[in-house]
Amino acid sequence: MRTPCEKSVAVIGAGIGGMTTALLLSHKGYKVTVYEKMPSAGGKMRQFRFADCTFDAGPSLITMPFILRDLFNTLGKSLEEYIDLIPIEPLCRYFWSDDSQFDAYADPEKHAKEIAQFSPDSAHHIQRYLDHAGQVYHATKDIFLFNKFEGIKEFFKRKNLPFLPLFPKLRTLTTLHNFHTKKFTDKRLIQLFDRFATYNGSNPYKAPATLMVIPFIEFYYGGWYPRGGIYAIAQAFTKLCAEYNIPIHYSTAVTKITTHNNSVQSLTLDNGETISYDYIVSNADAYWTQKYLLGEKPFIPELSSSGFVIMAAVRKKPHTLAHHNIFFSDNYEKEFNDIFEKKIAADDMTIYISISSLTDSSQAADDRENWFILVNTPADGGNNTWQYISEEYWKKIQKKLHDFGVELYDEDIIEKKIITPDNFANDINATGGSLYGGSSNSPFSAFLRPQNISKKYDNLFYVGGTVHPGGGIPLVILSGMICAKELDGITQR
Repeated sequence: MRTPCEKSVAVIGAGIGGMTTALLLSHKGYKVTVYEKMPSAGGKMRQFRFADCTFDAGPSLITMPFILRDLFNTLGKSLEEYIDLIPIEPLCRYFWSDDSQFDAYADPEKHAKEIAQFSPDSAHHIQRYLDHAGQVYHATKDIFLFNKFEGIKEFFKRKNLPFLPLFPKLRTLTTLHNFHTKKFTDKRLIQLFDRFATYNGSNPYKAPATLMVIPFIEFYYGGWYPRGGIYAIAQAFTKLCAEYNIPIHYSTAVTKITTHNNSVQSLTLDNGETISYDYIVSNADAYWTQKYLLGEKPFIPELSSSGFVIMAAVRKKPHTLAHHNIFFSDNYEKEFNDIFEKKIAADDMTIYISISSLTDSSQAADDRENWFILVNTPADGGNNTWQYISEEYWKKIQKKLHDFGVELYDEDIIEKKIITPDNFANDINATGGSLYGGSSNSPFSAFLRPQNISKKYDNLFYVGGTVHPGGGIPLVILSGMICAKELDGITQR
């Protein structure tokens, strides 16, 4: 640890990005204080317990585990001493209404065998697609993921010149769906790979084909689950904060950031107390921060999707489900049109089900399972009044599952809880209830996403899933790493 620099930092929000920033800055000697409006840490990475079941109500899968390991190594810690990562196989089980089923594997041999059975003529096409996507990932990761992003300037930096000949491979002006229609003839595979746009809440019929890097990452680095639940990551980070003597003030909301000229000076808490800091880092939704804490009118691009969630403690009985499952709608384009254009909850919805107790038996009592059910829905309020339609929409989901042969009746459910887009908006200050802030529904999305360094205030920083480089656990950790690096760089000048 470096000699203390006597600089004070306030972090607003104890999400994974906020705690990453706090840990790295504390490791460098800064005096860091964290304020969290909820009674526990984690942000969108929330945990619920009821009916002898444990539920992760946020992220449900870990990819790119090396990023998590790199963070712990930087702190001089061993990841394995804090988190036990279990590989998930299959990565996901996919279902279509024609009774076809596909298990996705990161293991190359299992992957090849599954493709040979599912779509024999597609094996070569899939490998060529993943090879192409791998080239895009390796060509762009240092520009778009692992470092601060300065927009169009990036393409004129000497260090990035080797990237320019590869730029056409990004297919930025082609939509992800159109790219897939040129790569695959099997419509089920087109739908399967289109689905990865939802990993950052986007529409494959509008998002650029550059998002092909998302399936590559999952197939190449695999999918992982921490023993004890995804929330074990938040618990590990909280433990590290305690080891670094970083105070986290729970149930303490920040209500205002006071500014003067081009600097932020202090923050005000919900008890009326005002405290000055040298630097302020907001791990809250960036648009919410600008609107409600700074009193500004932020530019808000098209928002990502939100989600309708059912957590159900289910009586155990025989079924064919895996840890992760997807039940596809019959008209994917209409589903996304409903969500992003009409802003209504789709009737023919794609359903995601995670049953983590199949991997980790500690997550449910012996006679039951913890079913986490998610359907993509509109953000920005949409044309839905969730307090009135939640139970009705749940019945539609049950009917859809019944059509797939998944019998989940009310009598099978010991207890359930529903989370709507309104809950995301109110509980964690997510703008419009969006899960990832701005969507990637434009070739210019990366240029529109808020950056980690405020453009207006020289000592204000942003971190988390609504800012660069994006949502999802690994990217949020990268966001924290970039934020800490840039803040420290300003101090060292």
